[in-house]
Amino acid sequence: MATQTTELEFFFDKYPDIPRELVVKEDILSRGINFTNTALKAQGDFQRKAYFLFTFDVDAPADVKSKAGIIPQEIRIESGPFGLRPTVLQCRQSSNSIYRVDLVDSRLKLLCGDLPLAGVDFVPKHDYYESRLKDGTPVETVAPAIYWGQTVDVTAFRTCQYWGEKEECKFCDINENYREWGSLRKQLGAIVPVEKVAEAVELSSKDPNTRRYLITGGAIKDPKKEVEFYLNYIKVTEEHLSRDFPCRLNTQAFAKTDCEKFYEAGVDYYHPNLEVWDPKLFSVICPGKNKFIGRDEWIKRAIEASRVFGIGNVSPNFVAGVEMANCNGFEIGFKNPKDAVQSTLEGIEFFMINEVTPKFDNWAVEPLSYFGKNRSKAPPLEYFIELYAGYYDLKRKYGLPWPRGLGEAGPGKCMVPATAFMDIGN
Repeated sequence: MATQTTELEFFFDKYPDIPRELVVKEDILSRGINFTNTALKAQGDFQRKAYFLFTFDVDAPADVKSKAGIIPQEIRIESGPFGLRPTVLQCRQSSNSIYRVDLVDSRLKLLCGDLPLAGVDFVPKHDYYESRLKDGTPVETVAPAIYWGQTVDVTAFRTCQYWGEKEECKFCDINENYREWGSLRKQLGAIVPVEKVAEAVELSSKDPNTRRYLITGGAIKDPKKEVEFYLNYIKVTEEHLSRDFPCRLNTQAFAKTDCEKFYEAGVDYYHPNLEVWDPKLFSVICPGKNKFIGRDEWIKRAIEASRVFGIGNVSPNFVAGVEMANCNGFEIGFKNPKDAVQSTLEGIEFFMINEVTPKFDNWAVEPLSYFGKNRSKAPPLEYFIELYAGYYDLKRKYGLPWPRGLGEAGPGKCMVPATAFMDIGN
């Protein structure tokens, strides 16, 4: 695939200060990877993808299920003709991708066309995956691992109350994911029992490789009920823990008085995800969030939260690239990548001026989301490079730390799988 490797090399030359790992990682996340049946059959006991919150796949669930087995949660690529340092990626199955993982001379390789780009490791099952809850439930069904095993990921509420086109975020497939993949953990239901979560997190915390746990899930329209729901998980889980085990909370934006309750209960890092900065795009892409809380109130609450949790501990997420969404029925996204980058960096700078450190996920155009159903396309590679370079410059300008709770930054060290914004430097 000389054309694509030539494009990668073009960007290596155009952005000599940007790690090659970032360029390759973002291109793969946008395009997805085709895991061959040969590769899946050849591997032993690796960690299968959890499908606990979103699919993140480019292929439709029916096509993914037709594979020889469930794809890995993450892979790590390294070496090859570009001398890549170890780089962790979230796995997104795409049968039409130019990238594929296959066996070459009995070893796993990442290929671009027929050119081997790097060696590949499937994420191993971590020690705590051998544990079971008191009722016999495998701990991994309640609390799977992400970030190469460093983060224990609990989706307490596996659906979202923002239903339908007038409320659901247009990039999101949380409800479709539960419909398609809920059978993997059908004994748990949409609401995972609190005691199971607490027991699973406590067992996972005994694994020396785990560093933190994450509590997340869909939105609940009644703000009082949502606070009570997630606060109960934190309180009960913290009571079970026998060691200091930092907690990340990923929910809607809560009022400052509610954030104080979560802080007192044990939350260390808070992610009230805004998703997109532009006011008009926010109102259309995130109609439920806009209707029940509102963009200005969301931003206000995120800033107030930093006064509770501290600088670097509040990190609203941006879905990198979603501001360029354009498709049938939705034609107001940015057309020019530079305009899209400028808009999002405006939001990043606003937050950083107010001592809030945003983070990103690379937009996965999931086929059962609104944008996927209407065939929106991912932005070009240069968009991601410019966005993350601009973020890095702003972070240094305002002297802020990397978002805490995500692990180390820098090429060869970053374990964040769904974005390369922290692979840029330390």
